[in-house]
Amino acid sequence: MADEPRAETTDDAPKPDPIPWQLRATFTPVLFVFMLLIGVRMLNAVSLYPGVVSDTEVGPRLAKQRSDVREVSFEAEDGVKLYGWVQGDDAAPRKIIQFMGNAEIVGPAADLYAGTCLALNAQFLLFDYRGYANSEGRPSEPGLYADARGAYRYATEQLHWEPAQINLWGRSLGCGPATKLAVELIEQETAPRALILEAPFTNIRDMAAIAMPSLGKPDWLIYDLYDNLGRAPELRVPVFHFQGTDDEIIPFEQGERLLDALPGPKEHLTLEGVGHNNIWDDDARAKMIRERIDAFLKAHE
Repeated sequence: MADEPRAETTDDAPKPDPIPWQLRATFTPVLFVFMLLIGVRMLNAVSLYPGVVSDTEVGPRLAKQRSDVREVSFEAEDGVKLYGWVQGDDAAPRKIIQFMGNAEIVGPAADLYAGTCLALNAQFLLFDYRGYANSEGRPSEPGLYADARGAYRYATEQLHWEPAQINLWGRSLGCGPATKLAVELIEQETAPRALILEAPFTNIRDMAAIAMPSLGKPDWLIYDLYDNLGRAPELRVPVFHFQGTDDEIIPFEQGERLLDALPGPKEHLTLEGVGHNNIWDDDARAKMIRERIDAFLKAHE
């Protein structure tokens, strides 16, 4: 049998066009910047909201052991479900929404708040931020603002607190949502009775410059701002402000800058030699702080 003719091979077959170098030169840097921005956002989240050991049992367990606490659940403005406590006497004339510090959750400081409830004749609404302990979601600046609005709505609509009774208390990170909510309420002509700022910061850009100076301009990489300093001139409510001079987390100078920007009425309490997390450790100092806050609130009621 005769061999069948073989198909001729040729190098002239069309080949796919290579990616033009101009497109490569454009796409590669864009992809790099995109990945960098994703990494920066993840780094922001990790550095600002570090992993919290969220013991979901501590709040409910301690609530069952106390007669001055009842557990509550409510929704943030965007529907995220939050866990909280109402602590103190329902008949107390002063109502306080507490915005706690970073990594702080409802429960462990129950005795501290019990003492403050008695000293100030106040009732507190405490809650876990989204992503903390018994609250759903993940923390972010817009998210914490939505949490704050949800707490205020719950206080007024479900607890039936009168706006004129309500004081906002921010501690450390909590000063961000506290000042934001205060400004919004002022604009809505439902201003809080007073604002209490415990160990406040100016904004996250300033904090980043201190925490990450080796980056040169770390403020360029910040997404969450919590710009308390920028909002300070709008805080036309009585503000009580206190901080330790040896604060190892938020420089005392930031608190002074924030205080200077407040329009007043305002009062500052300097805690000599005190750090960030030991403000309430000394019973005599805790008593003095509560007495000063009580006197300030009385002067503006």
